[in-house]
Amino acid sequence: MIKLSKTGDSALKAICYIADHAPEIIQIRDISAGQGISESHLRLIIADLNNAGILRTIRGRNGGVQLAQSPSTLSVFDILQAVWEELGITDCTKDIYCEKKSECYTTDVLGNLQKWFNSLLKIHTLDKIIQTKKDPLK
Repeated sequence: MIKLSKTGDSALKAICYIADHAPEIIQIRDISAGQGISESHLRLIIADLNNAGILRTIRGRNGGVQLAQSPSTLSVFDILQAVWEELGITDCTKDIYCEKKSECYTTDVLGNLQKWFNSLLKIHTLDKIIQTKKDPLK
């Protein structure tokens, strides 16, 4: 089963909330309250997203966060990678050495499945996610 970690799930929720309110500067407490993510956990996520160039942080009294890139260029894949989400579906697709790889029946199938999964995450951009939420029939 493929399952996102709490950090990956929270990062997606937070970044979608920020994208939906773009280009406003959003305060962390508003994201926390709006998405049910603890502020301390959110601060760690925001630091990773800032370091990856996905978010811009603004300090000071009227500070907060905002997107550093267009929602049309940010994919689910980008966001999950920025927060170090494990995207490999099995050990052999995570580039972990396996001495049985050359004899394995499933290596090729699972490798192709991993490529498909990554492609799917890459085509889902923030703008599409936000639009789908606003108009579910599209």
